[in-house]
Amino acid sequence: MTEHAYADDEATREEPEEYEDSGYEEDERDEDDAYDDASEGQGGEKTEEPLEGELTDAAPSPPAGTSDQPDVHLDVPQLHVDEIDLQVESLRAKVSLQAEVLDLLKLNVGADVALSGVELDIKGVDAQALLKVRLDNVAAVIGRVLSTIDRNPQILEQITSGLGATAENVGSGAGRAVGALGEGAGQAVEDTGKGARKAVEGVGEGAGKATEQVGESAGGAVEDAGGAASRAASKAGDTVSGAGDTASEAA
Repeated sequence: MTEHAYADDEATREEPEEYEDSGYEEDERDEDDAYDDASEGQGGEKTEEPLEGELTDAAPSPPAGTSDQPDVHLDVPQLHVDEIDLQVESLRAKVSLQAEVLDLLKLNVGADVALSGVELDIKGVDAQALLKVRLDNVAAVIGRVLSTIDRNPQILEQITSGLGATAENVGSGAGRAVGALGEGAGQAVEDTGKGARKAVEGVGEGAGKATEQVGESAGGAVEDAGGAASRAASKAGDTVSGAGDTASEAA
């Protein structure tokens, strides 16, 4: 009886089953794979957030002319006009847009309408219009240009080299102009000095000649005065002698 009970206890006693956590591990791997797939970009590479100030690649845009939607779209779903009387001699319409990036990109897009000799008479107009201008292609082109400049900064060096050469030419031209101005001013001062010296010499010579002429004139005047005085004295003596002769004859 004891042996049979012991055998039953051994039969009913089983070894504890090992804890299987394979399902839990598979769930963790699935979550990790999902996180990796979400963090990876196209081509199996992980995407990194751009640094501050860094340009990101422009979103790929369809080639020009392949998009089904036009760049400029005018929709008039409702229009009611009782009477329109329009007379136009000349009509010119142009659509353009202007966008520039240094000297690398220049785009012109906009609207330009010219009318001349227009006579318009509209009565009973009821209209509803919608105008759409899509600039996705223009924005994509500008984004690609900026990305190209960011990846190839030597493009800006080639563009600004022309500005440096222009500034150098302007500086050299200004230097030559200042030099020529200095030479002209120096020559003018030298010529002025020569003219002033010649003028002073001419004034000195004229003053000397005038002094000589004044002296000669003064000497001639003195000589003339002395001769006149001597002649007057001789005449006075002759008069006195004549008076004496007359007195003697009267006596």
